[in-house]
Amino acid sequence: MKILIATLFAFVLTSSGAFAQDEGASTSTSRPVDIAVNFTADSLQLPWIKEFRYVVVVNKAVSGSEKQSIRVYEYGQLIRNDKVSTGRDAFEKKGEHHSKHDSWSVTPTGFYTPDYLDIDHKSSSYGGRFSWLVGGVKMPYAIFFNGGIALHQAPKGTEGQLGSSASGGCIRLPGALASDLFARVNETDGAQIPKFTIDGNPKLDAEGHQLYRKGFSALIIVQSQVR
Repeated sequence: MKILIATLFAFVLTSSGAFAQDEGASTSTSRPVDIAVNFTADSLQLPWIKEFRYVVVVNKAVSGSEKQSIRVYEYGQLIRNDKVSTGRDAFEKKGEHHSKHDSWSVTPTGFYTPDYLDIDHKSSSYGGRFSWLVGGVKMPYAIFFNGGIALHQAPKGTEGQLGSSASGGCIRLPGALASDLFARVNETDGAQIPKFTIDGNPKLDAEGHQLYRKGFSALIIVQSQVR
C-alpha cells in the first residue's frame, strides 16, 4: 500500500509539471496595449540606464534573427544570450491551455524593474491534472515585474517550445538561466535605482535632477522588434 501511494504521489508531481502554465495572463476584456520600445546596444549608454547593474532585454518578436530572445547585460557587458517563450498573444477562453478564466496571453512591452521574487512560486491562474494537490502549477525562479507577469523557468515538458511564443503571458527561460538570473537579481535588493516611466523616460525633479527609489538594480525591457 505504501508503495502504491508513493507511486501515485510521484505521478501527481510529474503530471502537474508537465501541464504547468504561467501566472501572467491578463483578465482584461480588451487586449493589453503595447508600449513602443526600440532598445539597442547604444541605449546602454543613457546615463540613467547605466546606473543599473543588470539590464535584461527581451524581444518578443515572432520573426527575425532576434525573435523570442533574451540578452542580459551586467555593467553594460553582455553576459547571457538565449531563447525564451513569451505570450501566445491571443484571447483565450476559460479551459484553453488549462486556464481558469477568460484571459489575454500577452507579454506587455515596456520598461520595468522587479516587484518581487519567488523562488518556488505556484500559479493559481492555470491548472493541470492533480495540480490542486501541490498548491498550483510550478513557476520556479519567478521574477515578477508587472502584476502577474514574471520571468521564470520554463515548466517541465515545455522546454522544447523555447524560441516560440507559447506562454500565458510570462517569459519562460531555460532552467540554468532562470536560476542564475534569479540569484543575480536577488542580491541587488535594496539598491538605489533611478525612477522612470513605462515608455523609458527618466523621472526628474523640478530642477531636472534624476529621482531615485530603493529596489532591485535590474532593468527589464520588453520589446517587439523584427531584426
